Parts: sequence; C-alpha cells; structure tokens
Amino acid sequence: MLRLVRLASTAAAPTPAQARPELRSILPSKRTINRLLFDENSQVTYAKMMPVLEQIYTNLSTPSKIEIPPTITSNDLMTFRSMLKSMRTQTQSINTHLAALEMELVEQSAEMGNLDAITILAYRTIQSHLKRDTVVSTQDKRDFQHANELVRQLTQMKHPLVFKMGGDLALSKSMWTQAHDYYTRFLALDKDSVDAGHVHYQLGFYFYNSPRDDVRDHDVARAHFLKCIKLSDLDLSATKAHYYLGQIYLQGGDFARAKYHWEIAASKALLESFQALGFLEMNKLGNLHLSVEWFKLGIEANKYDAVCLVGLFDCLYKMKRYDDAVKQWNNLKNLKMYFDKAGKMTVSEREKLPGCENLQEKWAMVSGIVGGGRKSEIESLRNLGYDV
Repeated sequence: MLRLVRLASTAAAPTPAQARPELRSILPSKRTINRLLFDENSQVTYAKMMPVLEQIYTNLSTPSKIEIPPTITSNDLMTFRSMLKSMRTQTQSINTHLAALEMELVEQSAEMGNLDAITILAYRTIQSHLKRDTVVSTQDKRDFQHANELVRQLTQMKHPLVFKMGGDLALSKSMWTQAHDYYTRFLALDKDSVDAGHVHYQLGFYFYNSPRDDVRDHDVARAHFLKCIKLSDLDLSATKAHYYLGQIYLQGGDFARAKYHWEIAASKALLESFQALGFLEMNKLGNLHLSVEWFKLGIEANKYDAVCLVGLFDCLYKMKRYDDAVKQWNNLKNLKMYFDKAGKMTVSEREKLPGCENLQEKWAMVSGIVGGGRKSEIESLRNLGYDV
C-alpha cells in the first residue's frame, strides 16, 4: 500500500497547546456538526468523533503523540476534514486553529495510506516548491522529488484526485490546455462527486472566458455550469456557476433566467450578483425601486464597492431623488480619496487596508466617474443649486 512519510514541506507550525482555545469553543453547535456529518454521509457519530478530534487538536504541536483509535479509519479522518472544510466554506472565514486541525487530519490520513490525503500533500509540496523564488534547502528538494514520484505512482494507479489537482495546478499557471486535459481525465474516472462539480465549474469558466475565439463557447460553458450546480449544491463553485449562467442568459436576452440565477447567487452573498441585479433592474427591466435595493445590499455587504455606489447614484438620479443622489456622489468622492491614499502606500501597508484588492482597477473606475464620467448629471445638479 502506498503510504506517505511526513514531509517537512507539509508540516504545520501550530501554536503551543496552552495558547489555543478549547476546541469546542471554536466549533459550531452539536446540532450543526451533526447536520454536516449527515451531509458527508459519515458513519461516525458526533460522540465518537469529538474525542478523536480533541486528541489530535491537543497534540498539534507534538503529532508523534497522536494515537488514532483502531475503530477510526483514514476515510473517517478525511470525512472529519471535509466537515471542517465545509464549515470554512459556508462561513467564508478561516480559523487558524481549525485550519491546523484540518491539515493534521490530512497528515494522519496519509500516514494511514489514504490516497486522497497523499495526493493533497504531494501537490501541496509541489506548489510550495514552485512558489519559491529563492534557493531551497536540500530537504525541500528531496520533498519535491518525493512528491513528484508520488504523483507519478498515483497517475499510474489512475487515482481520480491526482488528475483534478493536476488540473488545478495547471490552471494556477494559466496552462489551460493542460488543465483541460487533466480535468477531462478526472471526469472519465469520477462523474458524480462534489469534486466533479468543481471541475465542471472550472471547465465552464474556461469555455465562458477563454480569450481564444475558437475555444470560447457559451453553450458548452452553460452545460458545465449546470452540471456544477447539480453536483455541488450551493457551495462557492455552484454559487459562481449561477452568476455566470446569469451572464450567459443576459447576453442571450433572457432577462428572467438571468435574474433567477443572480438572485440565487445573491442569496449566498456573492458580491458581483448585487451589482448585476441592480443594473439588470435599472437598465433592462425598468424597476428602479428594486434596483436601489440591490445596490444598497451590495454596499452593505462591501462599503468599498465602487460599482454599486455608481449604480446607486445613477438610479437615484433617474428617480429624481436628488438629495440622496448627491449623498452617494459625495460617498464616491470620499472613496476616491481613500483609494488615492492607498495608492501612495507600500504593498505591505496597503494589504492591511480593507477594500483595496485590485486597487488599480477600482481607482481607475472611480477616478473616471468622479473626474467627468457623469458630467451632464453633475452639471444638472449644480444648476439645481447642489454643491457637487
């Protein structure tokens, strides 16, 4: 049986036990965990799982002391890890202590011979090595070579996850042709899992957004996005699939279907969907009151959302709610000043500021709008006596 000896490159560096909170204090309620275990088709109950998790969590800094009961299999450990991953995805937040627990569950599963766990750690080592731009140690080189050998063996065994993760790695390097090949090979082995749903999302995005005219095909993209939704329920991949389906239907003139998919994405708080729904209601369906509400929701979710601020200004102006429109214009000017200030900071300083992702793009849009992009509207407001 293929097994993985713990690699230096995958070893976590968790905080000492005395510096960590009690595990139960950072986990959701028993009821929520039981639901998550049910969703994962776990054969292990909450009462049987918790002592195992607590024993591993207590010994995160000393993994050699971890003892897995003989009644717990490597598949059980990976199910526990999947449960923690689901919690992270649903809350869209990362607790560093739970992340360390997740990683240790994978390590323990790999040492027990679980092929999925071995695949995850092998690719983690490869990705870590490829990201480095400095000279690596002899141990890192050995880990990298060993990880590649494991991937070779897993490929020979035709283990499905090795092809998915190979596709993910190729995609991260913008190697679309290789990614497509790996994903196709994965789907030939695994058609019905959640992972298959994630692969369908990546393929859908590939055919939707390809810069090559001979590859871009929205009909093929739509088919992949629909399969993603069917297999992935409403995790992040499925939520994004709904968003892109909305884009496809919008371009095809089917506004009702576009709205349907965007509302589902909005129910999962995908920020882009608030923008899309606001402009759809304003520009295509003529429902200005609904448009205002969608833009407001977008701003409540992210006060640095320049697109929703612009949309809200436009909508309020069209409704002749000039006092409210002026308030939003002032918010736009304040946002420009915020981005101006952020642009003068170092990268490390800017990373500490909220809302500054893709700063150059956001700054260009806000500057263009404030600097004259709504010239006639502003002139009209000034004629009405407003100081803008």
